[in-house]
Amino acid sequence: MIDKLDTIDLNLNKLEELNKNKFSSLDFKEVNQRLETVMSELVSTINIDQEKSLNPEEQVFLQKILNKIEKLELKILPKANLLNSFSKSII
Repeated sequence: MIDKLDTIDLNLNKLEELNKNKFSSLDFKEVNQRLETVMSELVSTINIDQEKSLNPEEQVFLQKILNKIEKLELKILPKANLLNSFSKSII
């Protein structure tokens, strides 16, 4: 479980780096796809192990990841909405 959480954290760091640099749709999609895959695996693991609760280390790590996701969402979502709006105006 920790390795999946660590993988998510690493990909979130890459997403944060992408946000700071010149926007690349291809890079963004690639990182996002990796995040989706790992998140899906994590959810499957949690669903299979519903009886098992997270240990304190996993809980702290998961909270750290959730906080990072919230911060990234606040930074990236406005840009994504603007890009989406721009794309629709071209069509």
